[in-house]
Amino acid sequence: MRNIKIVLEYDGTNFYGWQVQPKKRTVQGVLESALEKFLCKKTKVTAAGRTDTGVHAHGQVVNFSPEGNYDEETIKNAINAHLPDDVFVKETEEVQNAFHSRFDALSRVYIYRILKNYSVFKRAFSWYYGYDLDISRMNEGCQLLLGQKDFTSFTVTKSKKENMCMDINRCQFRETEDEIIFEIEADRFLHKCVRIIIGTFVLLGRKKLEVVDIQKILLAKDRRRAGSTAPPNGLFLKEVKY
Repeated sequence: MRNIKIVLEYDGTNFYGWQVQPKKRTVQGVLESALEKFLCKKTKVTAAGRTDTGVHAHGQVVNFSPEGNYDEETIKNAINAHLPDDVFVKETEEVQNAFHSRFDALSRVYIYRILKNYSVFKRAFSWYYGYDLDISRMNEGCQLLLGQKDFTSFTVTKSKKENMCMDINRCQFRETEDEIIFEIEADRFLHKCVRIIIGTFVLLGRKKLEVVDIQKILLAKDRRRAGSTAPPNGLFLKEVKY
C-alpha cells in the first residue's frame, strides 16, 4: 500500500476544528469526503496535529494510503477539485510506508497575529486587541518559556495523566506596520496553549503583569493564574518539521 503525504492550508473560520465530529463541518471531514469522491472509497487520513474551531493552517501535514497508481500531481489536482474554496492541497509527495505525520514530527510552528489597527478585511485572520503593547517586555518574558517546562498553567486540559511538558525551541514577538506577530516552535502543543500564552502576554505588554510573573505562573501549575484564552482567529499552524 502506498503512503501519500500532503501539505494543505485552510481558512478555519467556518470549521469546527480539524477532527471529524458528528453533524459538524470539519477540515478532516471535507478532506476525507474529497478523497472518497476521487478514489470511490472511504479513506482515513492522519494529521500532524488537531487545530481547534476557528484556527487556520498554512502548513498542516497529512498522510493517507490510497489505492491505485495515480501520480502525485494527479492526486493533488483531483483532491483540490473536490475540496471547498477554504481548503487547498499545496504539496503532494509519496513517502515511505513507515512515515506518520504526527509521530514523526520533530516540531510544530505556530504564529499568532494581533492587529494594531482594526480592519474589516483582516479581522478573520487576526485579533484586534485595542491596546498599545510593549514588545520588548513581551520578548523578555518569552525567554522564560524556552526549554522543557511544565505548561499546566497554559492549558485547559484537566486530565492528571497527561504529560504537561513542552520543549519550546524558540518564541518571539515581532512588529510590522499593521500587526504584532508571535511565532513559537515546540516539540508539541497542549490544548489551547498558544492562545493562553497570548492572553497572558498581552497583559505583560500592557504592564498589567511583570516579567517575573511569567515564571511564577509557570511554577504555579494552575490555569487560573494565567490570562484569558485569546480568540482563535489569529492563530495559524505555520509548518510541521520532520
